[in-house]
Amino acid sequence: MSAFVFRTSFAAILLSSAPPLWAQEPTGDAPAAIPAPVGGAERYTPADFTRFAPRTALDMVEKVPGFLIVTGTNGGDRGLGQATENVLINGERIASKTTDARTALSRITATQVAYIDIVDGASLNVPGLTGQVANVVLVAGAGASDGLKTTIRWQPEWRPRIEDNWLNGEISTTGKLDGTQVTLSLKNEANRSGHWGPERRFDGNGNLLFIRDEFGAYDGDRPRLSAALARTTANGNKWNVNLGGQLQNLREHVSGTSVQPAFGRVSEDFRFTEDEYNFDIGGDYELGLGKGRLKLISLYRFEHSPFVDSFIVDREVGGRSGERFSQTADESESILRGEYSWRTAGGTDWQIALEGAYNTLDVDAEFAKLQPDGSFLPVAFGGERTKVEEKRSEASLTWGRALAPNLTAQLNLAAEYSELTSSGPGGLTRSFIRPKGKFALAWKVGPKTTINWFVQRRVDQLNFFDFASSVDVANGQGNGGNGQLVPPIVNRSELEFVQDMGRWGHASVAFAYGYAQDLVDQIPLSPTTEGRGNLPGAHLYRVTTKGTLLLDPLGWKGARINADVTWRRNRVRDPLTDQWRDQSFGQDYVADLSLRHDIPGSNIAWGGGYFDERFSPGLRLDAIEKEYTVGPFVTAFVEHKNIAGFTVKLSYRNLAGMKDGFDRSVFVDRRDGPIAFSESRQRKFGQYFQLTVTGTL
Repeated sequence: MSAFVFRTSFAAILLSSAPPLWAQEPTGDAPAAIPAPVGGAERYTPADFTRFAPRTALDMVEKVPGFLIVTGTNGGDRGLGQATENVLINGERIASKTTDARTALSRITATQVAYIDIVDGASLNVPGLTGQVANVVLVAGAGASDGLKTTIRWQPEWRPRIEDNWLNGEISTTGKLDGTQVTLSLKNEANRSGHWGPERRFDGNGNLLFIRDEFGAYDGDRPRLSAALARTTANGNKWNVNLGGQLQNLREHVSGTSVQPAFGRVSEDFRFTEDEYNFDIGGDYELGLGKGRLKLISLYRFEHSPFVDSFIVDREVGGRSGERFSQTADESESILRGEYSWRTAGGTDWQIALEGAYNTLDVDAEFAKLQPDGSFLPVAFGGERTKVEEKRSEASLTWGRALAPNLTAQLNLAAEYSELTSSGPGGLTRSFIRPKGKFALAWKVGPKTTINWFVQRRVDQLNFFDFASSVDVANGQGNGGNGQLVPPIVNRSELEFVQDMGRWGHASVAFAYGYAQDLVDQIPLSPTTEGRGNLPGAHLYRVTTKGTLLLDPLGWKGARINADVTWRRNRVRDPLTDQWRDQSFGQDYVADLSLRHDIPGSNIAWGGGYFDERFSPGLRLDAIEKEYTVGPFVTAFVEHKNIAGFTVKLSYRNLAGMKDGFDRSVFVDRRDGPIAFSESRQRKFGQYFQLTVTGTL
């Protein structure tokens, strides 16, 4: 039985911001006069969102025509580095690895938002930002006199044949206590999902051997308690403190039954459990120094994550067999970063940044086989203990200015030093010095047309778990650890055209190309083993189009269509055949379309969505695996914007009956030889209801 792998991808996103970071800090308790937009920014005020009856800043930003919101926490990588999300709050990036833009905005009430500016990232003194960026500016003194505000989001789901999900949601309270902004939050990203259906196994000639009936259930609870403190002192200095702790309890169970010619009735049982805890504490302090501002940032994060995989087979003829793989991983990250920014009299923005980080991964693993007495006996597999350490430092210089009234530029030059030590298979100590950087232009061709362009050399980070050996007990596969891995480098360029269509909406299209060195994929480690390793040079292509079409000019008042479509190809050299192919499990395309109609003169809105994506096959040296969906994911919803002061949205999901598909061909030896057997499955998960309740107290 093939283990279930679930992938969800979210399309990347655009948003915007304002001039120097310190220029947007509100002072005093009375709302200040709203300044005029700077540098051709598009300005959205609360009045522009009245018909949507927004409860939070997130509700408002989501309704800005032409883009979605970037998710993730500074790229999800180790270290802080440059900004990667396209949302700023009061002109400042969200310098946290545990709070992404969407989460931060959901904790700000709509009444606290003064306005939202959409500007070009290249015009900002925030390294890393390109394209459109949203700067959410809060009302001056927000929270100082109106007490504590509590925001609630509750999102239960009811699925067929699956346990009901009542525990997904968040409650957060924010306000000022004695001049200090305080935010407390309890959030649980709970999931209850599953699917069921037949899996067919064929021999090497394509003849059906048997059909296995399967059922999979996947449950998770991730309660996180966090606190954030922020204060601006009388002399204009600012400090922030963030801390949080989380438990993650994950459970997966896939069972299958079949009648096989040689074994009679066969029952198979795969189980996965993980009980993780993690915590983090971080903060920053910003002060005036000389002609600029100095910001000091620190962070410490720790994660303890033990998991156990087991796969047991009961045969009517042949008895019971089974395997178990368990692993306990301790990860830690320590970061210190300093940024000094200033603006010259001539209008040039400068920033110097230094960052140091120390990262560790300590893995203890065990592979064991089931014994006749029901116990598991450990078996040596060569990856029982792996420790990875990285000492990394980075220095960068950023320059930005207007080259003409309608043309702004930003140049970032940087270099990083990394010392990487691994004690697993093939482990050794190595050091790297890698230059990187980015040059971006934003050209306002006309009042409604903008062209954004950048060229970048990016140094990606390695997954430390690729240094450790692992065993996939459900599929009978394994990966050897690879101590020879080097970080990938991507040299890329992107050209984006952005068009404001006035009363018709907003649209953009972007073309990107990248040349990647040392991408990580499956490679041979020896004549008989394989694992994660580096590939020769690869070519990356992407076309993305996004837009919002407002239907009011057609007479359909209050209706809009959002579209986000991406096509990509990542072409790599196959390490086995030396032929060009798509990168394993690379995204081929994603199409995300939605319709929303806010009925004028009422509190009712309705609409629907269409989502579809495809991935290229995943290639091991002895197998080809393809994950796919059968049909698109279609939803419909109805929303009431004021039920006892709450917005209530009921969604009916998977109307088109999408199924999860997985095909696998396993070869006798390598995949350039004969096929030993193949499997094909399609599991359905039915239609289901989701309720979303949001509001403030």
